[in-house]
Amino acid sequence: MMYGMAWPGNYLLAPDGVVLDKKFLRNYEHRASASEVVLRYFGRDGGNSVEIDAGVVQAVFALSTDRCFPGQELGLALDLKIEPGWHVYGSPVPAGYQPLELKLASPLIGEQSLELPMAVPMELKALGETLPVYAKGFRATGRVFIKWSPPAPAPFLLALAEMMNPGAYQVEGTLRCQACSNEICEPPRVLRFSLPLTIEAGIPPAPAKA
Repeated sequence: MMYGMAWPGNYLLAPDGVVLDKKFLRNYEHRASASEVVLRYFGRDGGNSVEIDAGVVQAVFALSTDRCFPGQELGLALDLKIEPGWHVYGSPVPAGYQPLELKLASPLIGEQSLELPMAVPMELKALGETLPVYAKGFRATGRVFIKWSPPAPAPFLLALAEMMNPGAYQVEGTLRCQACSNEICEPPRVLRFSLPLTIEAGIPPAPAKA
């Protein structure tokens, strides 16, 4: 039914013309943002970041911009620092352990992903187990899609429609982790944070034809 309608896409070219990356979206309502490319490849977050302090673990979370249109895809990044002699768990781990996990929870947010590096197996003699862990800091990047407001505000969608009006919002998130050393194993932590995001007035997608 979308025959003849162009889907958005882009290429990232090096100065010598070599294609470094390409991306095409399978939905005409979605648009990748230039800020996502800038954050992913050049490490610049547009000044929209927050520091998260968990003692022996410190993190900086960033969105690629502090303003966007509905339907855009933004970049996100997590910079994690771990004190020497400590580690946090990766996935998968048995029940009772908390792996590193970051999640955004907001009516603004659609699909989201964070590409964590692979955790390294470590023999934990005090526990008698070998588990995947992160013992060094790293940077992880990902993407998050900003929803359109509903085209027809049915009663059960009114609250979401109001949330997607142009204006200033706060995107809430949680970072879950559990830090341990050879002598100490801290309890699981749930660290909450928020970032500002201004939704600009965009052009709504065309209504579906009968």
